[in-house]
Parts: sequence; structure tokens; C-alpha cells
Amino acid sequence: MIFDGKIYSQLREVKLAEEVASLQALGIMPKLIDILADNSPESKLYATLKEKFAKKIGVTFEIHHFDGSATEQIIADVQKANEDASVHGIMLQLPVVDEEKIVAAIDPRKDVDCLTPENLGLIMSRNIRFLPATVRAVVEIIKEAKNYLPESGRLTDENKWLAGKNVVIIGASIIVGKPLAILLSDAGATVTICRSTTINLSEFTLNADILVSATGAVELVKKEMVKRGAIVIDVGISKLLRDGKFRVVGDVDQSVAEKTSFLTPVPGGVGPVTVVSLFENLVESIKIK
Repeated sequence: MIFDGKIYSQLREVKLAEEVASLQALGIMPKLIDILADNSPESKLYATLKEKFAKKIGVTFEIHHFDGSATEQIIADVQKANEDASVHGIMLQLPVVDEEKIVAAIDPRKDVDCLTPENLGLIMSRNIRFLPATVRAVVEIIKEAKNYLPESGRLTDENKWLAGKNVVIIGASIIVGKPLAILLSDAGATVTICRSTTINLSEFTLNADILVSATGAVELVKKEMVKRGAIVIDVGISKLLRDGKFRVVGDVDQSVAEKTSFLTPVPGGVGPVTVVSLFENLVESIKIK
């Protein structure tokens, strides 16, 4: 199966729009601030996609654009948003100079993309406030995809919904690979974290029932590296010049589809679900308060 992230996200969009409408009926107008300090086409595109989605579901969305080196101005803007009761979520578009310093300024209760140390620490303690939007998207997709794997035996604990499964994650970032590894391990899976530079990477990936790649290394994962019948989740996104045109591609070579039971494409796979997940976090931030 080739997963259609657009259709899946549309189904969740309907429910999300209903929740936003319910909040508006109570006089609450959900508002998200997106801080953009990067002039790359990819960052601008992602911000535009979020802006369009926010408009569709009735969320107030503001892009605050800064020069990449304007750390003090960005922090001042974050602190202003922290104190503004009409702002329910603050998102920092990465990459950005002085990332740790800026992230530390965000109120964890408004940190809807789960970048702050407090919110990441809550994942470790299984007392989750938010999940990084991409991580939330990947977990939900794996839940959908799990039906394509053979059963590992009788499930005695519904919380261990990945018991008996081997998961390999390529990429160890703090916003995808590491928190995802914790969540899937807590779900009962045996999890291995690799990197694009891992020696003999295929020795690990060939053992994976579920393979997640989140490196941005163009077409890193080849058909011969994947176990037949595996679930493959492609989180990477890059621009590649091919046939004289720039195309959006992922970490996974298209030929991998010949061996998988379930594959997320790039574009149109994890990306749309990530956008929905971000706004689900925003609505939940209001409920938390």
C-alpha cells in the first residue's frame, strides 16, 4: 500500500475544524504564531502550507519573519507572545541561529511543536503534554500501517501495541528520531537508532519490520536494504535536480515500493499529516489550560 497522506489528513481536518468551531462558540479564537528566521524556499513553503491550513479550519495564524541572526529580537517577540493570552501556540521554524537560546524562551504550555526541554522531558517520563508534530504524525501512520504486518502472537497489554516488532530509525534528531524511539520502545518494540553514516547500514535495516528514515539524505534507502513486507516511513524531504527540474524527494528510493507492505511517499505522505498534527496540538494546548 502507498499511503495517501492528503486523504488521511483531510479526514482528521474535518474533526479538527469541528473542535475549532466549538471553541469559537465559547469565545475562544485559537491563535498560532510561527516564527520564521530562515529564508530558504523549503521553510517559506512549509509556513505557507500551515497558513493555508489554518485558514481552512478557522485558526488565526501569524508568521513573524526575522533575519536569521536577530536572536534578541526573536526572543523579545517570543516573550511577548508568552504573555499574550490570545496566543495559544508558538512555533519556531527550524533551522535558526541560537536555537537553544530561543527555544528556552518559549512557554512550554504554548510549545505546540514540543521543542522545549520541559516538554521533551515529559515524553521521557511518559507524562506527555505534546509530541513534536512530525513524531505525532509518524506514530499515527504506524498505527494505521500495523495491520499490514503479521501478528506477533496474542497481545496481553494493549499499551504494548508494537510488542515483538523490530523498528529501525535512521536519524537521531531531537525533534524526530530520539523522541520517536522512546515512544515506539514504550509501545513494546525493539528499537535501533542509526544514522545516514552508520557503517553497514543495511545490516540493521534488513531486520526492520518497521523502518523510519528521517535524515534528509536523498534516496539513502535502497530496495536491497529493506526486508520484504516491511513498513517504511519516509520522513526525509529534499530538493533534487532531475531531468532539468527540481523535484521534492525523500530518503527512500521509489524502487523500495516493490518490497514493502506499506510505504509513505514524498511528497504527500508524512508531510500533510504533520501539518494536521501541529494544529491538533494547538487545540489541545487550549484544553490543557
